Parts: sequence; C-alpha cells; structure tokens
Amino acid sequence: MAAPLVAGLVAAVTAFLLLPAGGDEPPVASEPAGQAGRAVFAQMGCGGCHTLAAARAHGEIGPDLDARLPSHTAATLRATILSPPKSEAFAEMPTDFGERMSDSELDALVAFLLASRD
Repeated sequence: MAAPLVAGLVAAVTAFLLLPAGGDEPPVASEPAGQAGRAVFAQMGCGGCHTLAAARAHGEIGPDLDARLPSHTAATLRATILSPPKSEAFAEMPTDFGERMSDSELDALVAFLLASRD
C-alpha cells in the first residue's frame, strides 16, 4: 500500500519542480491550450528528460526538443509520443503515454509543443 503512495508523491513533486518559477516566461501561443499542454508536459515528467525553453526544462537524457520540434507536424509528434522510436543515443522514452494521457491531454500537449517551436 505504501508503494503507490510513494509513487504518487514522487510524481507530484516532480511535476511541481518542473513548473515554471515565474518571471520572464516564454510566450505560449494559444490559451488555454498552451497552459494545459504545459501542465501535461510537467505532469508526464517530460522536462526530466527533454530540454524545452517554453517549459523551462533542461533535461539531458532525451533529445533537445528546441532543436527537434521544427521538423515535426502534429501527426509526427502524436506518433512519436504514442509509439516512440528506439534510440541507441538516448534513454528509451516511455511507451505508455497513450494509457497515461487522455485524448484531450495528448491534444493539448501536441498543441503546446507545436506552439513552442522557434
């Protein structure tokens, strides 16, 4: 019984630590989708692995999203999130995001990522 509680606390603390601290935040293109997508990015722990200026994330395990997002479309982002490619260069991305996110959360995340492109 303690393990689920600990896992929940770790997820909550991680999400809290990944939220922007305030101050000069990068603009988010569309509200409320931008804020919702930023929240999903934090809740799913994406910033623990990926760098993304719009989320003030500095992860070094996965690809730098600031560099990779310009080459993506909504369809390719959705496919990559739901069925991540295997990579020898980076740690493997979780494969259960389709189970952990609702369709609306995934849509908000994709919209946020697209709006975050340079």
